[in-house]
Amino acid sequence: MNLLLETIESQGPISRAGLSRVTGLSQPTVGAAIDVLVRSGLVRPVGTGESSGGRPPIMLEFNATHGFVVGIDLGGTNIKVGLTDLRGRVLCRIEEPTPKRQNGSPSAVTDAIFAAVQRAVDEAEVGWDRVLAIGVGAPGVTDPNTGTVSLAPAVGWEKAPVRRLLSERFRIPVRVDNDVNAAAMAEQAFGYGREYPNFVFVAIGTGIGAGVVINSQLYRGATYAAGELGYMVIDHSWNPADVRDFGCLESMAAAPAIARWAQQVLPGGMLEGAGMSSSCATDTATVPASGPEALFKAAEQGYEPAKQAVAKIAGYLAAALTNVAVLLDPHAIILGGGISQAGDALLNPVMERMRQLSPVVPVLRFSALGADAGLLGAAALGICEVKERSLSGE
Repeated sequence: MNLLLETIESQGPISRAGLSRVTGLSQPTVGAAIDVLVRSGLVRPVGTGESSGGRPPIMLEFNATHGFVVGIDLGGTNIKVGLTDLRGRVLCRIEEPTPKRQNGSPSAVTDAIFAAVQRAVDEAEVGWDRVLAIGVGAPGVTDPNTGTVSLAPAVGWEKAPVRRLLSERFRIPVRVDNDVNAAAMAEQAFGYGREYPNFVFVAIGTGIGAGVVINSQLYRGATYAAGELGYMVIDHSWNPADVRDFGCLESMAAAPAIARWAQQVLPGGMLEGAGMSSSCATDTATVPASGPEALFKAAEQGYEPAKQAVAKIAGYLAAALTNVAVLLDPHAIILGGGISQAGDALLNPVMERMRQLSPVVPVLRFSALGADAGLLGAAALGICEVKERSLSGE
């Protein structure tokens, strides 16, 4: 049944006979499954097609407005909440600052999420009876089976029962996963990931993480911690006591580190008037959010200190991405998060250094989804929840 739903979604409007030809399933099997899908509301008839003799066929399409989902992209800097239809089309989006960490208590952050979700639904003017599920992308080690975030330093969470808290508040199904895993799912569903059965989505923002897709399936690891790329050790002289809550790679190449490089090498005037997405920023009380974009812009314009700093950052990233490439041999590594605004000023030196380090160099490109990858990934979690429940008859 899932195959039929996917085919209708990608190729509809399509007839029952057309579905039988495309999928190889018998017409009785197709007919019985379509009856279930129509009753679920996920598929609807949309008139008739051309007849090749006899009765004109009834055409079927995916019903993207059968209901809506809420996607929550939780970051260390901002909380992004969006209401989407079942194709991931965003109807309304809200962005709020993430509250300061509360020593492991989820309450401050969850209260902010509650308010943002309610505001998104209100502004979209969609009744709660049309909201079918919530998807959450959380920054840390997340158990998708229980919806518990066991470790998320960026928001001060330890063993936070996120699914239970949200489902009790809004009384609808909730699916929770790691934020970068969710972004990888979005890239697979809506972006360049559709081209590659094996790819790694690397998000570079306040921290650094990866979503690993192998043979078109997300790989989570034995303890759901696969892809915690920020902890990859690329410098054995690194002392973890020097940087609270950050791993080796992200302490050298995530947005806070890039902003510090900018402060060190750019004159004050170069830092003014340049902004970078909050998904690639850090606490503005300590590091100006304008730094990363200003650094890359100065490097593109040929300012030598900036070029040298970018070469350092590119070297750190190239070392990590080369390790990923030789271990997994993916078709592509896709870069997302606010770092995507860096453009060729970062991409070219990373590629050049990777070619120096290894003969195994996959395609390297920025995400097609830009800063929306996390939000669309969270929405994709909610959409998966809706489809699975509908197909199982719940």
